[in-house]
Amino acid sequence: MLAGFDQAELYKYEQARELSISLLEEWLVNYKFKDWDYTEGSKVSVTSEMKKSRAAEIARSLNDTERWHSHGHGISMEVLRRDLKVRIDDFDSDLGIGKEVRDYYNLLTDYMNKRGNPGALHYPGQYLPIYT
Repeated sequence: MLAGFDQAELYKYEQARELSISLLEEWLVNYKFKDWDYTEGSKVSVTSEMKKSRAAEIARSLNDTERWHSHGHGISMEVLRRDLKVRIDDFDSDLGIGKEVRDYYNLLTDYMNKRGNPGALHYPGQYLPIYT
């Protein structure tokens, strides 16, 4: 088993893991937590460091392979709410836009499949295909 062990490949996976953690931390702080001004319970003013700390905690938890065992399956909203204490708006029942979101998702998925893109990043006014 050790004869076929490639340390360079292991390093590549470690770097990919760290990049995913870093990107998630950045996204959480800049988007998910952007309007988080006070803690829910004690109404303490939330600092930038508190946002970064909470983002790191969530990112590390989501990267725990002992807990999730796979990267290839989704984690339900209920599990994220219950286990990671992440506040999530349910776009279907809370916001009433479930059909529109599903229609957009289906359109984007169909478009990516036709173009041979395994994924995409979509920002307001900008679509970035991901190539293999």
